[in-house]
Amino acid sequence: MSNTLWKRLMLVTAIVALAMGLPVTAQAHADGLYGRYLVVGRIEQAYLDTGGPGTWGNPTMSEAAAANGGRFQRFAKDTSFYWNPRVSYGVAHQVGGAIRAKWAALNWERGALGYPVNNEQGHQESSTPGARSNDFQGGVIFWSAPTGAHPVWGEILNKWVRAGATKSSFGLPVGDEYRIGTRYAQNFQQGTILWP
Repeated sequence: MSNTLWKRLMLVTAIVALAMGLPVTAQAHADGLYGRYLVVGRIEQAYLDTGGPGTWGNPTMSEAAAANGGRFQRFAKDTSFYWNPRVSYGVAHQVGGAIRAKWAALNWERGALGYPVNNEQGHQESSTPGARSNDFQGGVIFWSAPTGAHPVWGEILNKWVRAGATKSSFGLPVGDEYRIGTRYAQNFQQGTILWP
């Protein structure tokens, strides 16, 4: 029996056991069962590469469809993994906490930000301790305890990056982009960026 067929047989056996209310304790590492739900493919790869159950907890749902041919899965410790074969070379990425909540308020992957293109990361170079961010197709969301979570995108993002981003004199965003007449503006810790 091939290794792939054996793994599938073990998964089917685990699913049947769960359906019958029997305990399942084994975890496979290729299309694995974690708690009550399977984690498969690129999402499982990213999940395990970033810490797996110890970091993110077990899944709270089965993998589900996302916009434009993507997939996602939620996990117990306030995080989700998103994957799309045409984004980030087909690598799945983690989004969690306040950044995930802000992304949700902006219509998830269907909104202007699109899919995540990296995992949440820290910014030790920032003058604000604990600053974190996720990059997306259409911009970035920055978070820190004193500033909250805010997206930066478009020409304001370009101007902020040219100024040094988190190392700039502007600091982190403290609000979302807004309009002043025909211009766009965004407030940062130490000033406002306008465009055009």
